[in-house]
Amino acid sequence: MTTHQRIQTLQVFNGGKPCGWLGQTATGFWFHYASNNPKQHWVSLLMPPRINFYQQAELFPVFAQHLGAPVGSEADALSQLHQLNGQQLGSLSFANPDNPVVTPPPRTPPWLAAGQRALIANPNTSTVRRPFADTMVHHPSCWPLIQTLQQLKKQADPSNRLHALRWTLYAQHTGQWVQHPRPDLAPYQQHLYGFEAVHAVLNLSPQRFNTLLENSNRLEQVLHEAARTYCKNFSAEIELLQKLLPFIAQGQLQASLVYQQQAAHTPRPIISGLDYLPLH
Repeated sequence: MTTHQRIQTLQVFNGGKPCGWLGQTATGFWFHYASNNPKQHWVSLLMPPRINFYQQAELFPVFAQHLGAPVGSEADALSQLHQLNGQQLGSLSFANPDNPVVTPPPRTPPWLAAGQRALIANPNTSTVRRPFADTMVHHPSCWPLIQTLQQLKKQADPSNRLHALRWTLYAQHTGQWVQHPRPDLAPYQQHLYGFEAVHAVLNLSPQRFNTLLENSNRLEQVLHEAARTYCKNFSAEIELLQKLLPFIAQGQLQASLVYQQQAAHTPRPIISGLDYLPLH
């Protein structure tokens, strides 16, 4: 695909299984689940399959979160999602239905600037046969922040009950980059968790969330309410969150919700808790 070719429709996969289509029209974006089964896996906490068709003017936050910085043009959003495929966190992946290509995950990271991260398949682990990258890598400049996060994790969650920041306990500085297991991977069940940025769960654009970051009191209230709404161990989540609020407000960390897809007898995904990743 050349840069001049635009994709109008993407096939969406959830946990490696086809789940629907994401498309674009002159008036905005639409998502259509592949079936009418209300018990199928959710693509977003705000987009349950009991509604089969969604439509809005802007790209849905659950998909836009993978683009990182705001796209230069909404018209290029689907093409960028396609190009980024395999590099984003969470259980969702994308393919061009007119030209599906399966790209194996890279074994070594690309060149990274400060604030960038990538996913690779670590050849030194037993997970190399999995069809997805199992390791996250960062620019070395984030190592001091990760060391700080390690200490905060040990102080606020000494029994390691929370999903949050478990990845920091395995982080390593290799000399060329910082690497650790991806935080949305269930290592024993061998599947990917849903991983949804808090601004996507709140249905806020990155720009509106940046405005929220400027009001520290309001930010604290909103994040506390998100923890109470979604997290089982919300009191412990809030205790850790309090220590991380300055980093979130300064734009150094992004808060996300991690969830497991629901079993047939449960009405919604099961929230594992909050997690946090460096942005700079």
